[in-house]
Amino acid sequence: MPVSRRDFIRQVVTVGPITMAFWMEKDLLWAKECGMPLASAECTLPTPKPPVRFIPNEPKVVTRYSALELAAPSRATQLKQLRDGVCLLRDLPPTDVLSWTKLIAQHCIHCAPSNTDNIHYNWQFLPWHRGLLYFVERAMRKLGKMDDMRLAYWDWDNKSSRTLPTIYAPKDQPLYWANRNLTGPRWPLSDAAVNVQPLLALPNFDIFGGTAKQRTPVPATFSGPHANVHNAFSPGDMADLQYSPRDPVFYAHHGNIDRLWSSWVAAGHKNPDFGTAKVYFYDENRVWSYVLFNDLRDEAKLGYNYSSLMKPTVKLSSLSNRPIVEKNGQLEVPPTKESLLPKFLVLQNVHLEKQAANAVDFGVFFTQPPVGTATANDKANGFLGTVNRVLSSGHDHHADPLSAVLEVDNKLDQVKGPLKLYVAPLDPTGKTTAAAAPLSAEAFSLISE
Repeated sequence: MPVSRRDFIRQVVTVGPITMAFWMEKDLLWAKECGMPLASAECTLPTPKPPVRFIPNEPKVVTRYSALELAAPSRATQLKQLRDGVCLLRDLPPTDVLSWTKLIAQHCIHCAPSNTDNIHYNWQFLPWHRGLLYFVERAMRKLGKMDDMRLAYWDWDNKSSRTLPTIYAPKDQPLYWANRNLTGPRWPLSDAAVNVQPLLALPNFDIFGGTAKQRTPVPATFSGPHANVHNAFSPGDMADLQYSPRDPVFYAHHGNIDRLWSSWVAAGHKNPDFGTAKVYFYDENRVWSYVLFNDLRDEAKLGYNYSSLMKPTVKLSSLSNRPIVEKNGQLEVPPTKESLLPKFLVLQNVHLEKQAANAVDFGVFFTQPPVGTATANDKANGFLGTVNRVLSSGHDHHADPLSAVLEVDNKLDQVKGPLKLYVAPLDPTGKTTAAAAPLSAEAFSLISE
């Protein structure tokens, strides 16, 4: 049901030199730091007017800096702009289409259980989130009259940034979020959890970012680091696929996923022609607009670049991608020259219907490990890597397959003859929690160098 202004109370908060009035539900005052109203409107949007095409063509390119860089005194101006921008959106009444509540709704409705066109399971995943960040920036810039304001990214691929960035941690400032879990075995983020090298090596966008048709395949970028960072916050809002945009760190996390896409292109790969595919958002003037995916392929036209990009550690031109044929549940790995070593194993649409409903991590093995097998030593017990997902409130994920690319350097040399793969759910420490079952996927390939 719609939420009216009279259902809220007014609180005045001073953030730096800016004094703002916040409208909050009486029962939801726990998010005092910026007056966040958590309302039933979090997963509803008004019926819009016919959309207007929006063609990005920013007059200048401004750098997006990492959260680590924004913590430096030399970046104090950029940090203040980010915090002010977040506060300006959270200051708006929840019925405003630019408000934090409706920002959450933009994401929520696109991955609700009733939505058969989930933005995470086809080629919408990367362009849609890029569009979200772009229009969030534009709204913040207009509300705060901050032409050079840009969002931050959380460079969790950097060994120095494997815990929550410090700019998000202090209470009583807009980047803080109360419903965060920062303890447990997933912290700090491990090298394996945020390894982007397998993704950077993928030669085709249809595996990296998906295709136009739902789950054909699910993008590999949805699994791996993307899912692992979300799940590190469990239990907490960031670990809920639908409602993760409640937490301001969501936008920094997806800034790094967007940076991964930019890095993949910069490494020499090519984006597809998306044709007439489009995404819909309210622009900074509250006009219901659509943007073609093709108009989101070049971030320079969106007015930003990244202060650094992720670099492949292998020479991509030397890689060879070869399909693997499955016969009777076994993989017939094509013979290779001794100099052509297996580097990455690509799994398209691993079926997990028979796996535990609440599991988010699944280990892939070439032997059948017993329950309780630890995967910390990734050369032991035939362990090859993981596929990962993020759960949503009220969503049954049994029918959702997952794609992944695993770094299998020096792991498959133990295999003699046909390769048989197994999958088992893992607990947060990386131990198997149930008996491993034969792995079923729709396609397999091997990237060698």
